[in-house]
Amino acid sequence: MVNLLQYRLLNGWPLFFLIAGVTFAAMVTAFLLIGADSPEAAISLIRLSVQFASPWVFLAFVARPMTQLFPVNLSKWLLRNRRYFGLSFAAGFGWQAVFIGVLLTLHNAYYWEELHNDVDLLLRMASYVFLFALTITSFFPVRRKMRPEHWRWLHLIGIWYFWAAIWASYAPMAMSSDAKTIDVVYTVIGLVALVLRIAAYLKQSTHNLSEANGLR
Repeated sequence: MVNLLQYRLLNGWPLFFLIAGVTFAAMVTAFLLIGADSPEAAISLIRLSVQFASPWVFLAFVARPMTQLFPVNLSKWLLRNRRYFGLSFAAGFGWQAVFIGVLLTLHNAYYWEELHNDVDLLLRMASYVFLFALTITSFFPVRRKMRPEHWRWLHLIGIWYFWAAIWASYAPMAMSSDAKTIDVVYTVIGLVALVLRIAAYLKQSTHNLSEANGLR
């Protein structure tokens, strides 16, 4: 039986370009349909960009835990392409920056009078700095210049940071009276990813403890 997950198009750079291309087409289509003539339209595009980016950070977050818990073809495919899911998230998240720029350019007064919040601005700026650091260190020439432990800590903290940032953007909406289906879906997916991550950690810790006891 042919394993579809072995196809070249669904692995490595071809997979990244496929995801980035679909995201590009979807965002351009959304822009043509929604436009940016009003602040509300620009905000809708910003939210849509986050919705397109969110699945990839969840997949990158859960790739290794899935392999530890369920070492099957699907989980191995996730781990094999974890880097490209992360880069797909970065590419998708970049659209948020594009439409924030559109909002500031076309509706600057609305932003400063209605939306601006110092804490949100600082967190957003920190997110882009973090995202840039994670992206450039995903390329092997840059990675080779770093100490392995520094690279591991950067990407460990980074994946937790973006899981938390994305999940926290949906969870309050999912619990509000005007919750949308996508808010609930992404909140649940984020929680499932967290449970899998914790379960994998506990399994590995138990295994390490058993090995340590066996050596005594």
